[in-house]
Amino acid sequence: MKSRCIFVGTLQILQSQPTYLRKSLEVFLRNASSFVPKKVLIVAKLTRYYFEKLREPSLNEEQFKNKLLEKGSDYDLLFDTYRATKDIENEVTRILNKLNIEYKKVDRSTINSTDVTWADLVLPIGGDGTFLLAANLIFDDKTPILGINSYPRHSAGFLMLPSYYTNHIPRIFELLKAGQYNILMRSRIRITLKGEGIWDPPFHMHEEKNFLGVERFFSHGQLKPTNENQLNERVLPWLALNEAFVAEVFAAKMSNLLIKFDDEENFHRIKSSGICISTGTGSTSWYKAINSIHPQLVRQIVSLLNGRTNFTNTDIDKICSKFNHSLHFSPEAQNICYAIRDLNVTKVLQAQKSLERFNFCKKLTIRSLCMNGGLVLDGGIAIQFNLGTTAEFKIDPEGALRSIILL
Repeated sequence: MKSRCIFVGTLQILQSQPTYLRKSLEVFLRNASSFVPKKVLIVAKLTRYYFEKLREPSLNEEQFKNKLLEKGSDYDLLFDTYRATKDIENEVTRILNKLNIEYKKVDRSTINSTDVTWADLVLPIGGDGTFLLAANLIFDDKTPILGINSYPRHSAGFLMLPSYYTNHIPRIFELLKAGQYNILMRSRIRITLKGEGIWDPPFHMHEEKNFLGVERFFSHGQLKPTNENQLNERVLPWLALNEAFVAEVFAAKMSNLLIKFDDEENFHRIKSSGICISTGTGSTSWYKAINSIHPQLVRQIVSLLNGRTNFTNTDIDKICSKFNHSLHFSPEAQNICYAIRDLNVTKVLQAQKSLERFNFCKKLTIRSLCMNGGLVLDGGIAIQFNLGTTAEFKIDPEGALRSIILL
């Protein structure tokens, strides 16, 4: 009761003070949540330059450069990205040493789940791909994460800190210590598989992961059933932060799927190029790319109107911008959003005409009719998803990602 009175009194003080005093008191209150990490896990981007170097160990730098140029790669860009990432890594480790904070440094080829459980802060350095890699190995809602964009000129880094912090890394730890940050609990998707062959080993979509080996990456979680009751049902240990995607592995082949929403009894049969199941975090990513409209399309549509046709390019740009922005929803939302790519509607498949191409739901169930299907989490971890296998997608309320947002 006493603590409640103190809290109410503090709110009254805040409301009654001038703006400048109120801001000072707000900072004081945030200081109560001061965060000085003791163990930081640096997850560094495995750059394309470094990966190609590993594949060509016998070449000197000039030979290596010519080899990349022959392939059509931009050597200068690859090297600049590598150099910039290394510079940020070195600056972060210098600051951590200065602050007497213990750290480990890993990348895509060396990271495993025990590194993540050791840390009290996970710090990806790179772009969104590196952030997603690190997030895939955080299996609870307790471990905080924040990322530094190592090369803002080439990477938007929606999941990373603003580019300002790339050149002001000490400020990150100052704000954490001062308590000047918020926690964004990003919802993630839990996937349950049912059927045969669901315990087959997963694989990784990234070429460098396949080249370097995946055993470490998949070391967490149950990879084999422990009893007969588990043979035909499997809860995947990995949570999707952005999206899960289901389709035939070969992009040129149509994907045949049965889908149903929430607690519907009957499935809808669809033929498409796959289906993307997104979180609020992912609504700015692939989900948005699938559903965004282009000015050319709007221009063609309005040209068919019998009424008003005097839309200016500015009008059309505003329509596109407003619609595309409306696709975003809260990263903390407890619902998911699906998007069907290239939904095939023909005289034979008229039922698909009434099916909404994208919408929200609490739970999505998909049964595969694919011969060589795959289920991919965040563009990385992939599971075979073939004929007869069923997958259930829904937000795991206990699996949110604790993402730090600096103020």
